[in-house]
Amino acid sequence: MHVAASPLAGPETMRAMALARHGAAELPRPYHLPIPEPGPTQLLVRVHAAGVGRWDLHEREAAFARTQGRHTHFPHVTGSEGAGVVVAAGSEVRGFHEGDRIYGLVPHRNPKDGCHAEFALFDDGYTWRVPPRLSLDQAAVLPVDGGIALRGLRDVLQARSGDSLVLLGASGGIGHLALQLARNLGLRTLAIASGDDGVRLAERLGADAAIDGRRPGIERAIERFAPPDGALALLTAGGDAAARVIAAMPRGSRITWPNGVDMPAIARDDVTAQGHGAGDGPALMHALHALVEAGPLVPHVSQRFPLERIAQALDAVTRHHLGRIAVLAA
Repeated sequence: MHVAASPLAGPETMRAMALARHGAAELPRPYHLPIPEPGPTQLLVRVHAAGVGRWDLHEREAAFARTQGRHTHFPHVTGSEGAGVVVAAGSEVRGFHEGDRIYGLVPHRNPKDGCHAEFALFDDGYTWRVPPRLSLDQAAVLPVDGGIALRGLRDVLQARSGDSLVLLGASGGIGHLALQLARNLGLRTLAIASGDDGVRLAERLGADAAIDGRRPGIERAIERFAPPDGALALLTAGGDAAARVIAAMPRGSRITWPNGVDMPAIARDDVTAQGHGAGDGPALMHALHALVEAGPLVPHVSQRFPLERIAQALDAVTRHHLGRIAVLAA
């Protein structure tokens, strides 16, 4: 829903952080906007927490508008994922009720408004109940990175129990969820994390071996860990570390990375290597939710900011951090 900003708060308005225009230097600004009304297949949710990720930086530069070929109406509320409590449901929604704790994804973010607001609309096909063991801020950061991790492991690498996985970026947003999914799938995992704190997180999440990718020794660790007839590699970070992992993987290995990761050229014909998209379709997201329910799969939220301090949250995304960053609307 795209509306003009109201200069004053009222009983039917909400606080929201929204873009006034596109631009690399633009930041979401505070607005008071009318609370949206749910359509027949939508839920109106009072947002407790929302994820903040690198895609929010890309959205400032019209990345979603370009890929979807649509015009953005401003002010445009950012935020692709969030969690909160149902306050109203459309006439065709089944299985959800007022007061339910839910988390959800807002796919195809243009022209839809997102979750960086007190209220948000979720299509019922992209909405799930929050398992009792998860807090709302943990659930809020699951959909995007969880979907990317599952798509890489299940669909591209076709990982099976007993496979050996080299996971670069294991302490990051995608990586720490991929590490838990790999453990649940029965994979042996070498976690290449960032910093001593990243190594400790990877070890706590069940990595069979964990090393600091900022230090020498990646090649030796892979040689000791990977079977000679090939292993799997999920690279959620790029640059020099990715080049070193690719060079060290044994013949016959399968390698993948999320689109958008800064990957080096791959000059090997004895491995299979390809990028993969986010894969935010309903089937994949429902499969992710089934794994979340089965558990254990717990997002690590390392930093939380009030909604109005989203500029600081976006800055934190570009710096060293573990797991995910969230903003709190309530």
